[in-house]
Amino acid sequence: MVEEEVFRAHGFDVTSEQARKLNEHYHDPKNRWALKDYNARGIGRNPSNYGQVDLYLLVDDEDKIKDIGYEFNGCPTIAFTASIYTEELKGLPMEEAFAITQSSLEEMAAQNNCEECTQMVLLAFLGAYENYQNRKNDKKEEFALKTMQPNPAFSQQTCG
Repeated sequence: MVEEEVFRAHGFDVTSEQARKLNEHYHDPKNRWALKDYNARGIGRNPSNYGQVDLYLLVDDEDKIKDIGYEFNGCPTIAFTASIYTEELKGLPMEEAFAITQSSLEEMAAQNNCEECTQMVLLAFLGAYENYQNRKNDKKEEFALKTMQPNPAFSQQTCG
């Protein structure tokens, strides 16, 4: 088990309960599969390291996220991050999930650290959101792709 002290050593200020939940997602990621039945799909891609997250949403008639799943290619941090993120989005209205995602991206942009893995997950949601809106407006597309913009300040850093 990853202990509270380990998270603190990596700069996370967590309680014992939070450490337990983080540990659970680390060892047993949730929603780590492609949904067979979905009505929105987004891809978040990092062209600098070929990382990618495919996010699948099943949104109900009231525009609430009924189910969510993901697949990824990249560092193992993606599974842990996507597990927490996807669990938080289940049951939320699409507009609320969109606002949370936008806020998270803005918060990340204000920080001076490497969050590429997390950013790919968030961009995949923005792609799924766009895909869902397009499908509602009868635009036939399989998915929407969102690509990370290169950040020269962090080009020498790696995540994970």
